Amino acid sequence: MQAAIQKLQAMKNASKDELLTAMLGEIERVMESKISYFATMNDDEDMLTMTGWSKSAMDACSSIDKPIVYLLEETGLWGDAVRERNIVITNDYAGSKKPTKKGYPEGHVKVIRHMNVPVTVNGKIVAVAGVGNKSTDYTEKDGKTLIAIMDEAWKIIKPKL
Repeated sequence: MQAAIQKLQAMKNASKDELLTAMLGEIERVMESKISYFATMNDDEDMLTMTGWSKSAMDACSSIDKPIVYLLEETGLWGDAVRERNIVITNDYAGSKKPTKKGYPEGHVKVIRHMNVPVTVNGKIVAVAGVGNKSTDYTEKDGKTLIAIMDEAWKIIKPKL
């Protein structure tokens, strides 16, 4: 985890796109995941803007015209990190019975396991980061690790947004 944070700190002068690509690659590496994404939250905490998908997620996704802005009330499981203000782990995506599960559009990368976390500053959610398709189940420890990485990554990426 420290290596990921140090890599991002060393890139503070990189462009937004370079930094997002590195950040998503690092959280995939540390979290042993195949896909990742990052979305920023508006001040009212009712709208998410998809800021970046990892290269691996985009390579596996054939959906066209992906929305960029999502009303929280219309999001599926990935919005639960905001609604619950906590780590959300779904280790059996296909079998999930949560009422917020909406599935995903045709051509979307297949999700087997998923975990997302809120990124908070002074008690306010400013972003959501998510990973998916780890070969083993996600744990609360994984969630805490992702939060720790994102807390530091936010400080670096915020000025670029």
